[in-house]
Amino acid sequence: MSRRRYEILLPTRYNDGAPVEPAKFYQTQEELVAAFGALTTSPELLRGVWMHEGQRFEDEHLRLVVDVEMTAETRDFFRRFKDTLKTRFRQFDIWLVSYEIEVV
Repeated sequence: MSRRRYEILLPTRYNDGAPVEPAKFYQTQEELVAAFGALTTSPELLRGVWMHEGQRFEDEHLRLVVDVEMTAETRDFFRRFKDTLKTRFRQFDIWLVSYEIEVV
């Protein structure tokens, strides 16, 4: 069975600098657990710097990792979920990547 890892970086602040409410992280976690049965979070914050339309943003992110069976349905779920997260966290974009993995 082929598997895929999806990694999501969730910002701890909205684009305007206000802190994201903890309930939004919990809601996101629970939606993923309900959909796939498990997830992993990284306790450390990841720092990012990026430019958007000439404006500099410096972010801290939490990382969520979900390992799932590689299917078209799963890929579609994460494409839709990214739009949900962009709205929920009031972001221009949410960094969500995936790659094939082998579980030994």
